[in-house]
Amino acid sequence: MKRGQLFQALRAAAALVLVTVLGGCGATVHGTGVASEIDVRTLDVGTLPTSSPKLASRLSNLGYLRLEAARISDAVLSPHVVDAKYSGGASARAHTDAQSVTYYLADAVIPVLQKHGLVVGFSTGSADDSRPLTKAALGTREREGLAVTVLRFSNAADAEAAATELDAVDFGINPENVAVKLPRYASSAAHWRPSVPTLGSTTAHGVFVVSVLADARTTDLNRLIEMTQKYLDAELPELDTFTPSPPDKFNSLRQDPDNLLVRTLHESGVVPEPDGQGEVVYTARGYLNYILDQAGRYPVMQRAGVDRVAMTPSVIVFRTRDDAAAAKFVTESVELDPAVNHRAVDPPDDVPNTSCTQDFSASSTAQFRCFVAYRRYVALLLGGRLWETQQMAAAQYALLANSR
Repeated sequence: MKRGQLFQALRAAAALVLVTVLGGCGATVHGTGVASEIDVRTLDVGTLPTSSPKLASRLSNLGYLRLEAARISDAVLSPHVVDAKYSGGASARAHTDAQSVTYYLADAVIPVLQKHGLVVGFSTGSADDSRPLTKAALGTREREGLAVTVLRFSNAADAEAAATELDAVDFGINPENVAVKLPRYASSAAHWRPSVPTLGSTTAHGVFVVSVLADARTTDLNRLIEMTQKYLDAELPELDTFTPSPPDKFNSLRQDPDNLLVRTLHESGVVPEPDGQGEVVYTARGYLNYILDQAGRYPVMQRAGVDRVAMTPSVIVFRTRDDAAAAKFVTESVELDPAVNHRAVDPPDDVPNTSCTQDFSASSTAQFRCFVAYRRYVALLLGGRLWETQQMAAAQYALLANSR
């Protein structure tokens, strides 16, 4: 059975991210402190801005599609939420066209998606032993986990027809495929190859199609069926509670409804359009799909009451429950990193509630990491050089203070 990509590399926002190189020093920084707080004008921020970046009043059609995909991410459960042993995330991607879906499904599905009017979608995945992959390694017998793709169509009839054809196309790719029934989901289509420990299924549910690829270490069909059904048991009710935005109302979606992106450092002073992964605000559960160490980091987020996350290529801002939760979130986040992979480095001078490390396992452009807390907000800044990351942290603190 040939089935698209199983666990694609987690985008840099959760672990290895590309960071814009920042530099310069000596600029005048506008802003004032309040009683019992530092005067942020005294901080070394180089030439970085410390006032809120500008937000576009309108986006392109693609930008609005990406906002809707980010909304759907909250309704697409990471398999870790369904079964805690799938602790490693390795795959998350928004879909705004049929071509992008082929990272997860076979290339032959493109005409089916185009024929039935794919609107938008989202993919996620996690396993008990994950590693970054650029292409699926099906049947490796090296992990147990699930890859999930949820696709939205214009209406239920198109979704049902698409589900039938998606399974038929994938089934026809390999002559060894054998049809499989899901006992609790009689209307679902599924198939596998008896010599390969994977099971692919396709389920129409209202305007959605849910594609699940279960991967195990052994060719135990009953186990693969139960993995799939357990996920569907949890996921389908989530889709029932999600209200899709009407396509003719996409332009009413707001890029920053919680004023979090305008609290996030942008070197240019402008918030770009959503790029497919970042420059959007996720719920905590939507953001979970992008985390590599889901078993470690998600509980920290939950304890801190994180409810919104603004994601950019080099800065992530979390909104926590309150000031105390933010401070604890910084401490616990830093302590999560294995000692063998990181060392403490100097935080920026005179910036309170800040902790910085060097991560030896990260890419060279993101090896320095600073957490900074201001009131209920926590920012994670990533850079390739210590001094630039320190300046980013200082500027981010000033921006949060100036955004009260």
